[in-house]
Amino acid sequence: MSGASQAGADARVPRLAKGWERRCGGLSPEEGFLLSRIDGHTPWSLLREIGGFVPTEADHCLERWLEDGIVELCERAPGGSQPGASDSGCRLDPALEANLDASLDLPIEVQRQVLDIEANLERPYHELLGVPRNASTKDVKRAYFALSKLYHPDRYFRREIGSFHRRLERVFKKIIEAYELLSDPATRAEIERSLGPEPAETQPAPPSTGAKRATRKPQKLSRMEHLARLRARFKIPKHVLAERKARAREFYDAFKVASARGRWLEAASNVRLAIAFDPAEREYKRGFGEVQAEVHRVRAESLVEKAGECLAAGAPEEGLRLCEEALGYRPGDAAVNHAAARMAAETNDLERAKEYAERAVELGPDACLHHAHLAKVLRLRGERDLARTAVQEALRLDPRNPEARSEMDALRRLVRRG
Repeated sequence: MSGASQAGADARVPRLAKGWERRCGGLSPEEGFLLSRIDGHTPWSLLREIGGFVPTEADHCLERWLEDGIVELCERAPGGSQPGASDSGCRLDPALEANLDASLDLPIEVQRQVLDIEANLERPYHELLGVPRNASTKDVKRAYFALSKLYHPDRYFRREIGSFHRRLERVFKKIIEAYELLSDPATRAEIERSLGPEPAETQPAPPSTGAKRATRKPQKLSRMEHLARLRARFKIPKHVLAERKARAREFYDAFKVASARGRWLEAASNVRLAIAFDPAEREYKRGFGEVQAEVHRVRAESLVEKAGECLAAGAPEEGLRLCEEALGYRPGDAAVNHAAARMAAETNDLERAKEYAERAVELGPDACLHHAHLAKVLRLRGERDLARTAVQEALRLDPRNPEARSEMDALRRLVRRG
């Protein structure tokens, strides 16, 4: 597949061309299954995932059918830019364009990207993250953290963003879903299995029979009748679907038990598998969204605890790395930002220390320690007036706090020294 074709694949929507049935004799089971899914509405990117081939083979097959005149492209395809991509020329459906609002405290291009992603949330998980299907776990994690910096609702804390707060929550929830399901090897294997090999496990009629059907009196069968026939021949057996649904329900029941007992990591593992075995069940995805906030809290707390151990062992650089990883899970957590500020100060990275300390104060304005540490960072940066304001606020919140009192003494010594 050419580079140009690959770049535009997500935005293309194939449909069956006029007289297609006279040109497609001798289909293999996988080809028949893929052809039966071409309906003029399903985008190329989704056909790659549900066609029973590995994506590159599906691309070659679709390209060959384009050349042979079996399929053609619809004139207008739904938008499909990759999340997180810088796309100043992102074009939206006119109905979505109407939601853009220049008065909001959110750049218009970010609004465009959010609207575009929200309109295409059902795309395959790897496309949602902007990674190839065979991406490594490290690449999946890197993509998630990059997207979390741009689309996490807490990034726009206390900004006037109107309806985009709800949109960002929906988009980010789906990004979390994609990351969690693809980063777990067992769950990812189930997803790959459900997307790929299953159609090939069916028992369709031999290819030669399909060829005869395709060439015998084609004019008497309508386009929809041909599609119905193909789907009937290549669909997944009902007993296989029933078994998968039953297995999914078992995992979901285990998820509910673990959630009720506060075993969040166990609950998350079970609901991931429930989704993998029955991806169409919305109840499982709702449960997944509910538990992920707790899972991320547990992960962030664990990372911050490990960061403290690194600091005690004389490795603040590693501690800062762990805190920043924790921020990927909980960017709106005042305590995690406070921990990151402390680690950055220990590494003498006062720029990042100030950024995290200010964020901690913004998120937790009633915490004396947040103001006291911000005062320390500002003092070390030579910003005495700002440091004095911060430490005064800390002492107002808790006049007896030893860290705040120590900072006030340090500022007074600087004044005496001139």
